[in-house]
Amino acid sequence: MSYDLKITLSAKKTFDQNLDYLKKEWGAKVTNEFINRVEVVLNTISENPFLYPFHSTSKQIRRCVVHKRIIMFYRISGKNKISILLFWNTYQNPDKLRL
Repeated sequence: MSYDLKITLSAKKTFDQNLDYLKKEWGAKVTNEFINRVEVVLNTISENPFLYPFHSTSKQIRRCVVHKRIIMFYRISGKNKISILLFWNTYQNPDKLRL
């Protein structure tokens, strides 16, 4: 069974912010690898959303390491639906993470 993915505004914003960061700090190659990895992860969770572990602060939100410094958070939000919530750069202060 395939799940429908919904990309939230916060996920779009943080995805773009991380793209800008990767382009600036690591270059086009790493940026393209990140984009490709996100596509693979999205396809994977649409087929198997239970694959990735729960985030430690919430049993409803799951986390997936997309890049060595970027974590994607998502929630299974109903029957056959997944909400992509946020792309978090681990260089940020973890106290600022709001899900």
